[in-house]
Order: sequence, then structure tokens, then C-alpha cells
Amino acid sequence: MTVEFALDPQDSAPLYAQLYRDLRQRILDGDYAEGEAIPSETVLRDLHGITRSTVRHAVSLLVSEGLVRQIRGKGTIVSYTPINHSIWNFGGFTDFTRSLNERPVTEVLTQEIQDGPSGPQLKLVRARGVATDQHPTFLNLDTSVLDLRRFPGLEVFSFDKLSLYQVLREHYGVAPVRSELTLSVALPSELTRKVFGDLPDVPGFICASGEVYSSDDELVEHTSVVYSPALEMRVGTSWNGTIPGQAKPQRSV
Repeated sequence: MTVEFALDPQDSAPLYAQLYRDLRQRILDGDYAEGEAIPSETVLRDLHGITRSTVRHAVSLLVSEGLVRQIRGKGTIVSYTPINHSIWNFGGFTDFTRSLNERPVTEVLTQEIQDGPSGPQLKLVRARGVATDQHPTFLNLDTSVLDLRRFPGLEVFSFDKLSLYQVLREHYGVAPVRSELTLSVALPSELTRKVFGDLPDVPGFICASGEVYSSDDELVEHTSVVYSPALEMRVGTSWNGTIPGQAKPQRSV
């Protein structure tokens, strides 16, 4: 495949970042399909008149993001499978992925007890994703804060293997049923780089934060979820047959 993109030495972005952005976009657009090799290091070097180190830096970002893998004798192979799941609600991630016949993967980054306004709390930070043939694809960065007076002993569970909401249902008789969330933009950070990879062309991430409640309107969890740019999100609004502007819309994401 001919690469028509030209690097711009006058651009404020480094040459490796420009090359990374172009290759990344071509992979996401399907120009380079899964299992196909992207142009070799020599081809990219000669085509753009850049050094091998510049090419390697760009490719290393693709590798760290899980978009490609390097195989001796075959080159740099695309390992990206588009994730086209649309999230229409903010229910439990494990339940959601299983409903789509995907295998959920969780990496616990933080699980600690902290002081809260009215007593001890469990702070749980997890990278959530789905299993693939080569490696997990992380789709969100999930922070949960729960009151340990309401859920004593919650800190002893291994949430890299167990679903938080399943534990709440089965061990505490509490079923989260609704959430009140605010959408905002989370800036890139050391933590998002660890979970999603170094994405120099992503200025921010969609973040949903707020509270989760049980069926009797009891506060269950304070939550904050940062979403990967690889995840497609759709927003729908129902006006319940009333006049827009006079109704309070019901949003589902």
C-alpha cells in the first residue's frame, strides 16, 4: 500500500508523533487490516527521509498501544480488532461484557482503605477491558469509592477476579440499579498512559463521574470512569412525548 502522508518539519509535533498519528489512523480506519504488515522500517525511513530511530519511536507507540506487534521474519503486524460495542448505560462492566459474549479482564491498580467524611472507605481503581488472542484491550479506567460501614469486609475481596457488583449483590444483598453521572473531559495523565498507552494526539478522554444507587435509593458507590478513545459511545435522548424545553430528558449512554 502506498503511503501518501507527508511529514511536516514545520509542524509543532515531532516527526515521530506525526508518523505515529498517521499510521495509527490508517490502522483504525482499516487501511491496514488485522494480520497485515505495515510498511517496513526501511520503507518508512526512505519514503519520509527520516532516521530509523524516528521510525522506531513511532512504531514503539503503536506497540505500546496494542495496535501492532513485531514478529521476527514477518515485520510489524497489525493486531487491532475494531471494538464497535455501543454503551447505552453505565451498568456493571463485567455484566455488560458478558452480555456481549466477551471475556472481561480487570487489572487492579489501587485497592486501599482511606478516611472518608463519615468513616473508612474502600478506594478501588481498576483497568477494565476485554481479552483478545494476544493481550487484553483496556477500555476504561474505573475508580470506585464505597463506604466500609455499609459494606464491612469488602476490602478483602480480590476484584481482579471478582465483579464488584456481583459481590455487592451476593454478599451484601445490595443491587446497584441506577446512576446519576456527569460527563466531562479527563486530561491525559501518567495513569491514563499506563492503561491506554501514550497517545500524543489525544487531548482528553470522556469521563463519567457521579453516584450509583440501589433500588431503595441508597447510595452504593461514588464512581468515576474514564473511557478509552477505542470505545465507540452513542448518546440517545427520550423526551417521553412532551415538549422539548419543558421536559427533563432521560439520558442513556
